[in-house]
Amino acid sequence: MPNVITYNAATSACEKCGQWELALNLLSLMPDARVVPDEITYNAAIKACEKASQWQVALNLLSLMPEARVVPNEITYNAAISVCERSQQLDRGLQLLWESKERGISLSVAFFPWALARLSVDDPDIISGAFDEVALKLSASQLAPQELSMIAWAFGMLGVNNPAFFNTLVIQAVPQLQSFTMTDLLKLAWGSAGSGLDVELFRAIQNEVATRLEQVDLHMFSELSRNAFLQDTLGLLWASNFAGYCSNNLLAAARLVIRQAGANMDRAHGPSSSPAYQSMGELPCTEADPWQPASKPQIILDLPDRLVIFKPSGWEVYDQHSELQLSSFLQATLGKHFALVHDEDHQCGFLHRLDLPSSGLILAAKTYEAYYDLKVQLNAGEIARDYVVLCHGWVKPCLTSIKAKVFWRGLSPTSAGDHGKPSLTRMKVAAHARHRAAALSLVAVRIATGRRHQIRSHFSHVGHPTVCDGKYTAEATFQSDQDFCARNFLHRYRLAFKDLAGKDHQVMMPFPADLMISLQRVTSREIQSAETICDWLSGSSLRSWQDYPPLISKFQKRTS
Repeated sequence: MPNVITYNAATSACEKCGQWELALNLLSLMPDARVVPDEITYNAAIKACEKASQWQVALNLLSLMPEARVVPNEITYNAAISVCERSQQLDRGLQLLWESKERGISLSVAFFPWALARLSVDDPDIISGAFDEVALKLSASQLAPQELSMIAWAFGMLGVNNPAFFNTLVIQAVPQLQSFTMTDLLKLAWGSAGSGLDVELFRAIQNEVATRLEQVDLHMFSELSRNAFLQDTLGLLWASNFAGYCSNNLLAAARLVIRQAGANMDRAHGPSSSPAYQSMGELPCTEADPWQPASKPQIILDLPDRLVIFKPSGWEVYDQHSELQLSSFLQATLGKHFALVHDEDHQCGFLHRLDLPSSGLILAAKTYEAYYDLKVQLNAGEIARDYVVLCHGWVKPCLTSIKAKVFWRGLSPTSAGDHGKPSLTRMKVAAHARHRAAALSLVAVRIATGRRHQIRSHFSHVGHPTVCDGKYTAEATFQSDQDFCARNFLHRYRLAFKDLAGKDHQVMMPFPADLMISLQRVTSREIQSAETICDWLSGSSLRSWQDYPPLISKFQKRTS
């Protein structure tokens, strides 16, 4: 006869797969089987609602618990708040947070700051009060690794500026690092990267992770655990690079283990997933003509295990939100020779995205080893992604970077400011121009992070939204922009990366025809801008972002 343990195991399996309907069915069958559900049953059922954003179902389950004489606990509220956050029901999630305190439920020290960060609360009084409470408990008792990592993560996400508090946390965390899971170490690193570099902490975390990587045997992991370990390691590389402190030992150990994991996956998928090429030379590829209408993707560089594709405006990389899918183009081009390009869990081999209305170069892998090799490069900051944008206003040449956190929910626009995920956009003002009465700037950009709509949200945040951007400009501005530009003026013109043998590759792509025509319609502000715009239009002098000379402002000219 099945008992509560049997049903709990079944609902927990539903939780992992997001099968909320099946979890509800199991709950409904328990009375007939004369089995009484407990908090584990309800918690698993509520968690199962998260992937499908079924917040109404989750809150209904929570409301039924007292009737079933089951007392909600911290895990219950953790799950319910997560469902609300995933469903963009932030106010309801905040109500649950207050409710958990009013009910007198035993809560961990990390729960309240964690929930505030998940719900993107920006009230400084609430945030300050929460961390004052945490600081008292932190000074009075030794906290467990999981709690310390959650507090650090929330600290960074909420943009808290309290060095003394974080130093107290570091003093507790460093002696315990061997007891932290990889996920806990990642959250600790994220918190430090998001709130300001603590060199001692980063050095200790990286030494600990490098030691684990040297000793790890991936064959001892289940597939799920292996993938989680790889993602945590990549995340630690990202946090270290963002903080500007990534040790050679960590990078070398991570590269070796992660590439080996990819090679193992290639062997598991059969010989077709491993290229039979001895040379890392380039294969024939399609020549792209920038003056031809770019209605279809083109392969610009084709290597044995990786390639660079030009994505026209209107094509989605992958996700099935639009009819034109770059993943379908790649699958049709490569056929069934490479299992990776059909593997949605690995983004069909794509290393990054590019917004639907934007154009530019996309890097993709053909094999799992190449994919993970490039993932290491991407997270360690070894891949250069250079863009050019036309934006509103005459951007001051002294503005060379935008460092603002970003957050988003579902398909809503990305918001840039003091809360969310750390993000950095580097920029060089190349030219000033006009279209009728509108002031415009041509700006070369390199992203240090690759957040959703990062460039567009960052430029809007500093008051210089990109031209013809329906999401981040006022409707009147968007309509006016369409007089000379048919779509968002953002183009990724350059990618630089290494192949498996460590050889450097650089791919550059001039403006496609539609942006060429739009740029021809603007009037340069002065001679340097005219020369720069002429160079961009010719496409003959494309170069790395760092090699472009910045625009010399009038003030600089007067003082030189």
